[in-house]
Amino acid sequence: MQVETLLRRSIREKPASKRSARQKTSTPRDMVRMNLNENAYGMSDTVQQALRASVADNSMYQDFYAYDIRKKVADLHGLTADHILIGAGSSAVIDMLGEVFINYGDEVLYCSPTYEAFPDMVSDNGGVRVEVPLTADYRFDLAALRAAVTDKTKMVILVNPNNPTGTCLPAAEVEAFVRSLPDHVLAVVDEAYFEYVDTPGHYSLIRLVQQGYGKPLIVLRTFSKIYGLAGLRIGYAVADPALIDQLMKACQAWNVSRIATLAATVALDDQAYVEKVRAANTIERQRLYSGLRALGCTVAEPAANFLYFDTGRDAAAVSGALAGRRILIGTPNARFNRVTVGTPAENAAFLQALAEVLDALPKRAT
Repeated sequence: MQVETLLRRSIREKPASKRSARQKTSTPRDMVRMNLNENAYGMSDTVQQALRASVADNSMYQDFYAYDIRKKVADLHGLTADHILIGAGSSAVIDMLGEVFINYGDEVLYCSPTYEAFPDMVSDNGGVRVEVPLTADYRFDLAALRAAVTDKTKMVILVNPNNPTGTCLPAAEVEAFVRSLPDHVLAVVDEAYFEYVDTPGHYSLIRLVQQGYGKPLIVLRTFSKIYGLAGLRIGYAVADPALIDQLMKACQAWNVSRIATLAATVALDDQAYVEKVRAANTIERQRLYSGLRALGCTVAEPAANFLYFDTGRDAAAVSGALAGRRILIGTPNARFNRVTVGTPAENAAFLQALAEVLDALPKRAT
């Protein structure tokens, strides 16, 4: 069968991604999952209770475009439902960004490495990836990004805190950068891990939307991380209604389930749980940071629920050896691994296993 002749040009030319490779495998249930930045503590008890009570309701469709949860999210941010788009995880919203805004040949700027859904989105829609290296301390290089903007630039992507590095830029610096962009450039700020940041004075770029900022800006959030709803797939975009109206053209009706919107609604009402998870994460993140440094690793300054570290060994060999010990971690590139902050027991087991792995593996040639 000659499948290639059936394909869109952008798909035919797109290289296979890590995400597509994962479709060929499944994860055994007895593995300790410290590779996908999931909430180690899961969803709150109140959400679990609401889901159990709602089982019989799921034979009915939910709102056509999830108005109730859009209104709930809007209330949280002091906006209207017209400012909110709901998707099956923020990754689905990222796909909509490409479908709505990227023409063939449009340049999209971002620092690399970053969340892999963004480069995939650019390639899927025939855009041109313009990758700028991170700074020496593994942060987005705003000056270099700004210098790379041209008349062909359609979109600039900022992931803050960044994935996979876990580093976070001060909100004031991100805001100043966004304000400096020309009118023809859409700024996309992904704040998937915003709730984990405990830096005093840190704020969301949603503030600009609240202030009626008149230039193109879309801020992304998710319920997959601190709210513990990764398996239910629900996230959202916040933007001026004029931008949301256009994104709606790429949004399928009933694109998120009734059960997902219920869980998100209840989760938003349980901010005490968010605070509890944030506090636990801060303690365990510091434990991992100190433990990794004690093992001689280079570790990026973490602000989310994961750490980016260089053991001095081949990263794939490290993750492979840990998988043999039933612990999964990420391998963003040949030098660095990424580990999710787990429970105290998981973190202790990981550090012990890593110490054994590092003793057994040869150091990487520079």
